Amino acid sequence: MTINISQHILGLKGQRVNEIKLDDGGVKIVIHCSRDARRRAIDPATGQKGSINQHVRRQVNDIPLFGYPCVVEIELAQVYINKGERRIEGCDFVDKGGSSPLC
Repeated sequence: MTINISQHILGLKGQRVNEIKLDDGGVKIVIHCSRDARRRAIDPATGQKGSINQHVRRQVNDIPLFGYPCVVEIELAQVYINKGERRIEGCDFVDKGGSSPLC
């Protein structure tokens, strides 16, 4: 089941919250998001619009919720610039290098 929660409630600009749940072990809260398709793909280095090469999923540790550690799974666009150059779009609520890839 999918739910739609506004990005403004959790401050996840550019993401759509699809699901919030306790993980299987009941140890942490996991917030599953997907990239908001209405958002343009922007090269973080130049600020220019680019096309989306592919989407990548990342996992970000957030502050605890209700006494449980919290992990936010986000989806970011890999932006194709030119001449085979690709960069991951910037994300306001994640420090550069502050996320880990999902396997």
